[in-house]
Amino acid sequence: MAEPNKPVVIDAESVEKENPKRGEKSQSQQESHIKSSQHRLAAIAAAHHIDAKLHDIEHDTLTTRAAFRQLEIKQKQQENLEQIIKICNDLCRDETASSPDPDWLYRFFEMAKTIYGDGMQNLWARILKQEIIKPGSTSLKALSLLETMTQREAQALQRACALACTFGGDGSNKLITGFRKPEDGMKRYFKPDIAERLALGNFKLPFTDLMLLMDLGLILRTELESGLLEPPASFPLMGQNKTFMLTPLKKGIRIYYYRFSPTGNELAKLVGQKAHPEYLDALMALLSKAFVVESDVGSTVNEKA
Repeated sequence: MAEPNKPVVIDAESVEKENPKRGEKSQSQQESHIKSSQHRLAAIAAAHHIDAKLHDIEHDTLTTRAAFRQLEIKQKQQENLEQIIKICNDLCRDETASSPDPDWLYRFFEMAKTIYGDGMQNLWARILKQEIIKPGSTSLKALSLLETMTQREAQALQRACALACTFGGDGSNKLITGFRKPEDGMKRYFKPDIAERLALGNFKLPFTDLMLLMDLGLILRTELESGLLEPPASFPLMGQNKTFMLTPLKKGIRIYYYRFSPTGNELAKLVGQKAHPEYLDALMALLSKAFVVESDVGSTVNEKA
């Protein structure tokens, strides 16, 4: 068997000896990169009012600079809260409303003032609206976790929610990754079960994002397996605002899945579920190999042979 390709290590010094101009170009590019990094750092420092040491002359005292920076932070936090209130106001209609718990509101505003991104501010505005309509909808634990989430982490959660479905009696969100079923006839006693898998990475949820959500405690780390699913019993599967009835084609079928944690389920309600017809089609095609799948309008996706 051929060995896998190994990375080629190039010695920079030998390259310069063989081609001096190429070495000079590489050094020039490196200096340009350093210069660009310095400009970027200077811009970041200036935006946060901590760039005094980057200039030859310090125009104000340290106390003055600190006071000005704190004022800028408080003004920006005030702007964040006002923007969230504005977005929430635009979302509200004539729904029946109640009074949220005062302690919840205080903690909400203390956390929401540090939310700077547009996308996250929209999410926090939806949380506030939901709490006004139905107090107790979002726990402080979920808010604390959400406060620490980056935009990338929130987007990973949103992509996971787009692939989530529910089945079984617990009502929690699940990510189906496949199923296994026994071989036909006597083969079942001598051969392992047939396993079919659905690659979530093909639907914009790579394993790195799955691990990220596991690290946040939003999805349980262990891939789970359902109990034995046997005919003639059917069970509902809900996803993408549709309901399907699944009837196993044979005895001994099990479904593989990852399960959202309680906090993950709570945040999933806030994030919502975007339509993903390609994934739903792929999931139904996969399950049709082991189940008779009937849609919520009564049509049959497959027919039992």
